Amino acid sequence: MTPLSICYITLNAEKHLAKSLQQSQKLTDDIVIVDSGSTDNTANIAKAYAVNFIEQDWLGFAAQKQMAIDNCQHHWVLFLDADEILSDEAIDEIQTVLSQVNKPAAFSLPRQNWFQGKWIRHGSWWPDRVVRLVDRRQGKMKPVQVHESWQTDGEIHELQGVIQHFSFDSYGDLLKKADSYSDLASQQLFEQGQSCSKWAPLSHAFASFIKFFIIKQGFRDGIEGAAIAYTNGLGAFLKYAKLQLLWRDKQK
Repeated sequence: MTPLSICYITLNAEKHLAKSLQQSQKLTDDIVIVDSGSTDNTANIAKAYAVNFIEQDWLGFAAQKQMAIDNCQHHWVLFLDADEILSDEAIDEIQTVLSQVNKPAAFSLPRQNWFQGKWIRHGSWWPDRVVRLVDRRQGKMKPVQVHESWQTDGEIHELQGVIQHFSFDSYGDLLKKADSYSDLASQQLFEQGQSCSKWAPLSHAFASFIKFFIIKQGFRDGIEGAAIAYTNGLGAFLKYAKLQLLWRDKQK
């Protein structure tokens, strides 16, 4: 099998990290963690699993992940969040594709998101496909403030084994993330010189809710699906409302 490295960025990630590392060690013994100042048990967990633990002040999502990738030993890298756990099926599939002679530049995997005691099966959270298994010689992290992703000019193939994702513990967590991500997203649009109409916050919020609750059938996940679609819409509203405020402040 082509040798593989796995890397993480962490901040107070003790809740799911041990389980994630247990699964990752089935694929490699080269695991890198770049930590931005955890005050919980993250460092002790990393030490127990003998990973390469690097302390680095926060650089931003894309830059922090790129640093983790750059510190890996091997050309092929799988990058994960600390609340993501590889399923056994994903591990088997990754071993299979890395045993092939001819490989594309990268692979995507579907994420299976756990929320309020169940797996979400519709809306924006399924299949929530992400590019995570990459030949680092053929790409890099897109340098954006939010919704960072892997950029490559090569082919990307789809795997079917899932990454299990345990991102939110409560409805409050959803709201906090919508608020914090909208700060980053609005700042990014502002720096790109993008403005918006006065009705943009409302129109984007409405379009987002319709897309994920109706068109992508988030309603089939019940009240949880409604909450997710509503929060997506709220995040869109906040992004453009905050963008308007940035332009208003600049013109004062």
